[in-house]
Amino acid sequence: MATATPATANPATATNMRRGRPRSAASERAILMAALDLLAEGQGPAALSIAAIARRAGAGKDTIYRRWPNKEDLLVDALAAQIGELEIPAQMPLREALVMALSGLIARLQNERGRTILRSMQGVGDDFPKLRERYYEQVIRRRHEAIEQHVRAVVARGEIPESPALRHAVEMPFHHTLMRALEDDPIMGDPVRAATELVDIVLRGLLPA
Repeated sequence: MATATPATANPATATNMRRGRPRSAASERAILMAALDLLAEGQGPAALSIAAIARRAGAGKDTIYRRWPNKEDLLVDALAAQIGELEIPAQMPLREALVMALSGLIARLQNERGRTILRSMQGVGDDFPKLRERYYEQVIRRRHEAIEQHVRAVVARGEIPESPALRHAVEMPFHHTLMRALEDDPIMGDPVRAATELVDIVLRGLLPA
């Protein structure tokens, strides 16, 4: 429940306050899911309306606006909820960490729903010039940073030697998976097996024998 908070409150709490009344977790989930459902049905961000989201969620528009000042804020939160946080155990070997992260992406994009939502964000136009940037910075970039931090940690503890090619090697299987999905040719089969094969290819020559 949002409460009065001093000026030094953390940003997440401050955001909750700006959204107004105490939240209902079930209502919020329904609204976020409704936004994702409509994106998955092919309605791009420009065509998507708060009224349509409210109808799908069984909520009032006022309820939505109390939580999200505008559609852009709602869509960023919905996309973040779809992807979720990436938590990598500190001592996990690099290979296992990459397989864990990549297999989740592969599994999500094997589903037509995930691919349609991804394409809808690729198609964001001039109507929402900041939405794609915010989606990258607040959703995608956070996952990239989690992987980058883990790479730095495994280098620091000597698991893998530092190399100028390391960062690009780590990014390659993720870019490959996304491009396949955007071309509607997703990587199919067991996600863990597929991720393991891709990670092993890019790490070959970088990991100690």
